[in-house]
Amino acid sequence: MQSEVRGRLEKELDRLLKPEVINMIVKISENLPLKSVEDFCLGYIVGDIVVGAFEESRVRYGRDVNLEEMDEALNLLYRRAIEIKGAIKLATGK
Repeated sequence: MQSEVRGRLEKELDRLLKPEVINMIVKISENLPLKSVEDFCLGYIVGDIVVGAFEESRVRYGRDVNLEEMDEALNLLYRRAIEIKGAIKLATGK
Protein backbone atom coordinates (compact mmCIF):
# COMPACT_ATOMS: atom_id res chain seq x y z
CA MET A 1 0.00 0.00 0.00
CA GLN A 2 1.41 3.36 -0.95
CA SER A 3 2.23 5.74 1.87
CA GLU A 4 -0.36 8.23 0.60
CA VAL A 5 -3.14 5.64 0.93
CA ARG A 6 -1.86 4.56 4.33
CA GLY A 7 -1.82 8.21 5.40
CA ARG A 8 -5.42 8.71 4.27
CA LEU A 9 -6.50 5.66 6.28
CA GLU A 10 -4.61 6.94 9.33
CA LYS A 11 -6.38 10.32 9.00
CA GLU A 12 -9.75 8.59 8.67
CA LEU A 13 -9.03 6.59 11.82
CA ASP A 14 -8.02 9.79 13.63
CA ARG A 15 -11.37 11.32 12.60
CA LEU A 16 -13.30 8.27 13.76
CA LEU A 17 -11.67 8.40 17.19
CA LYS A 18 -12.92 11.90 17.98
CA PRO A 19 -15.46 11.81 20.83
CA GLU A 20 -18.14 13.55 18.76
CA VAL A 21 -17.84 10.90 16.03
CA ILE A 22 -17.94 8.01 18.50
CA ASN A 23 -20.98 9.63 20.13
CA MET A 24 -22.65 9.70 16.70
CA ILE A 25 -21.86 5.99 16.28
CA VAL A 26 -23.35 5.33 19.73
CA LYS A 27 -26.48 7.25 18.66
CA ILE A 28 -26.80 4.98 15.60
CA SER A 29 -26.71 1.96 17.91
CA GLU A 30 -29.39 3.16 20.34
CA ASN A 31 -32.35 1.44 18.70
CA LEU A 32 -30.53 -1.73 17.71
CA PRO A 33 -30.78 -4.93 19.79
CA LEU A 34 -27.12 -5.06 20.82
CA LYS A 35 -25.31 -6.79 23.63
CA SER A 36 -22.43 -4.30 23.57
CA VAL A 37 -22.38 -0.71 22.32
CA GLU A 38 -18.59 -0.77 22.61
CA ASP A 39 -18.32 -3.77 20.27
CA PHE A 40 -20.70 -2.05 17.84
CA CYS A 41 -18.45 1.03 17.84
CA LEU A 42 -15.37 -1.11 17.26
CA GLY A 43 -17.07 -2.95 14.40
CA TYR A 44 -18.16 0.34 12.85
CA ILE A 45 -14.61 1.70 12.97
CA VAL A 46 -13.08 -1.51 11.58
CA GLY A 47 -15.68 -1.58 8.80
CA ASP A 48 -15.03 2.05 7.90
CA ILE A 49 -11.28 1.45 7.57
CA VAL A 50 -11.74 -1.76 5.53
CA VAL A 51 -14.23 -0.07 3.19
CA GLY A 52 -11.83 2.89 2.95
CA ALA A 53 -9.04 0.57 1.82
CA PHE A 54 -11.29 -0.90 -0.88
CA GLU A 55 -12.42 2.55 -2.06
CA GLU A 56 -8.89 3.91 -2.21
CA SER A 57 -7.79 0.90 -4.27
CA ARG A 58 -10.70 1.21 -6.70
CA VAL A 59 -10.23 4.94 -7.17
CA ARG A 60 -6.43 4.89 -7.46
CA TYR A 61 -5.80 1.57 -9.19
CA GLY A 62 -9.16 0.57 -10.69
CA ARG A 63 -9.21 -2.71 -8.79
CA ASP A 64 -10.10 -4.26 -5.46
CA VAL A 65 -7.55 -4.19 -2.70
CA ASN A 66 -5.19 -7.18 -2.74
CA LEU A 67 -4.34 -9.37 0.27
CA GLU A 68 -1.10 -7.55 1.04
CA GLU A 69 -2.85 -4.17 1.02
CA MET A 70 -5.68 -5.49 3.20
CA ASP A 71 -3.10 -6.85 5.65
CA GLU A 72 -1.59 -3.37 5.86
CA ALA A 73 -5.00 -1.82 6.56
CA LEU A 74 -5.68 -4.43 9.24
CA ASN A 75 -2.22 -3.89 10.74
CA LEU A 76 -3.12 -0.22 11.13
CA LEU A 77 -6.09 -1.33 13.23
CA TYR A 78 -4.02 -3.86 15.22
CA ARG A 79 -1.27 -1.32 15.85
CA ARG A 80 -3.76 1.22 17.18
CA ALA A 81 -6.15 -1.23 18.90
CA ILE A 82 -5.47 0.02 22.43
CA GLU A 83 -5.98 3.62 21.30
CA ILE A 84 -9.22 2.66 19.55
CA LYS A 85 -10.61 0.82 22.58
CA GLY A 86 -9.54 3.69 24.85
CA ALA A 87 -11.30 6.28 22.70
CA ILE A 88 -14.47 4.19 22.68
CA LYS A 89 -14.28 3.72 26.45
CA LEU A 90 -13.72 7.43 27.01
CA ALA A 91 -16.62 8.46 24.76
CA THR A 92 -19.07 5.90 26.13
CA GLY A 93 -18.00 6.27 29.76
CA LYS A 94 -17.60 2.52 30.16
